[in-house]
Amino acid sequence: MHINASCFPFIEIALIDGTIILMFENRIIQKIIETWSIDQAHPLRERIRSPLPPFEQIKRVIETAYLASLEREEGRPVRFALVVADPAVGDKISTMKRPPDYLLHLDMPLPLSVDSIVKLAPALDPGISAMAVGPTKNRDDIHIWGIFTFSSASSSFAEIPMWVYGELAYRPDFFTVYANNAGSLLIARHHSQIGRILNGEFIPATPSPFTVKSLGRYMMMCIQDHQLFKTHGDTYWRIYRDTIELLLTEASARGHGSIFILVQPDGYPAGYIVPRFSFIEKIGPQHLLEQLLREDLDVPTSIAARKAVVDRIKFLAQLGTVDGAVLLSTELDLICFGATIVAPPYTGTIVTGPDGFGEGGGEILDPSRLGTRHNSAISFAGSVKSSLAFVISQDGPARAFVQKDENTLLYWPDCYNISMSL
Repeated sequence: MHINASCFPFIEIALIDGTIILMFENRIIQKIIETWSIDQAHPLRERIRSPLPPFEQIKRVIETAYLASLEREEGRPVRFALVVADPAVGDKISTMKRPPDYLLHLDMPLPLSVDSIVKLAPALDPGISAMAVGPTKNRDDIHIWGIFTFSSASSSFAEIPMWVYGELAYRPDFFTVYANNAGSLLIARHHSQIGRILNGEFIPATPSPFTVKSLGRYMMMCIQDHQLFKTHGDTYWRIYRDTIELLLTEASARGHGSIFILVQPDGYPAGYIVPRFSFIEKIGPQHLLEQLLREDLDVPTSIAARKAVVDRIKFLAQLGTVDGAVLLSTELDLICFGATIVAPPYTGTIVTGPDGFGEGGGEILDPSRLGTRHNSAISFAGSVKSSLAFVISQDGPARAFVQKDENTLLYWPDCYNISMSL
C-alpha cells in the first residue's frame, strides 16, 4: 500500500524493520477512552460497568481496523466488526443462560493484522456477526480468536414478535469497532455509538436526537395536524419517528450522498425548488401506517403490514441516489426528486441542537467547511419555516437542519445510532 503522509496529518508514520507502520496520535485514542468513560458513567444511560481494554490494546485494534478499512475486496470497501474481549468471556456468557452458538471459537486463532481481517471479513456480515479479538492464552500478541453472532438490528418494522419464534441475541457490550466505509470507523458498545473516526478525527456520539427534548420536538410540531396523530396520539408519533429513521438508514445503505427535505404540503415557496422528476400518483406510506395502527391486526397481518411499509420506504430511499434533493410532505408523500435547490444563501447563525437528553448544544457551525450538498440544504431550511432537511453523507453521518427562528438554524451532526447504521 502506498502511503502519502500529507493525506494523514492525524497519523504518525514510522519505519520499523523496513515496514511502514501507521500510528494514530495518542490524543485521539485518549479521547476515545475518555468518551467511553463518560458514556459509562452517565446516570441516564444505565450502562453495565464493562472494563475498558488497556490503552495500547485499543490503539492497536483501531490502527489495524483503520488500515483494513482502506483495503478493497472486488472493488468494494471491506466491511467488518471487531469486538475486543478476552476468550474467557465465553464462560461468563454461559452463566447468563445464553446458548453457546452465539460465541464461536476458532480452532486456530489468527494474528490480528490487515491481512487476517481482509481474508475473514467476506464470511461475516457486520450486521449480525463480529470478530472477537484479544490476547489469547499463552500468546502475548492480540489475535482474532473467535466470532460473536447476534440478531440483526430490530425496529418497529423489522422485529419478529417474541411469541412467534425464538429469542434475541444482543450485540456484545464490549469495546467494538465497525468499518463500513474506507477510513471511516464507528466505535460502539452493545447497540449504542460511542463515536466515529472521520477524516482522522474522533467525533463523540450524542444520544439519538429523535426525542421530544431534541430534534423530535420539531418533528412533533410537523405532525400535529395529521389526522392519524389526532386519532392515535403518541402511538402514531412513535411509528412516524421510526419511519423517518428507517428512511435515513435505507438512504445511507445506498452509499450515495443525498438530501431529503420534509415540508408542509402548501408551506413552501415553489421558487426555491426546481423539480426534475415526480409522479402523478401518491406514493407515500401514510395509508400503510394507518393499517399498521389498527388494533385488530393479527400477527401475520401485522408482519405483512410492516413489510409493506419497509418496501415503500426503500423505494423512496432509492430516489435519493438521483442527483438532487428528494422533497416529501410531512406525511411523507413524494412531491418531487432529483430537484435543484435555488433558495438564497443562508446568512444567519447555525448552532448544534441539544442531544436526546436535552443537554449540550450551542456550538457554532461554520458552513464553509461543508460541501455544496450541505449548503443547499442549509439554504432551504433557512428560507422555509417548518421544513426539516436531512443530508446523508457518503462517509457515514446523517445531518439534520431545522429553523429555530428567523436568524438561527439548529444542526445535528449525526442522527444515527448503532442500530441504524448497520
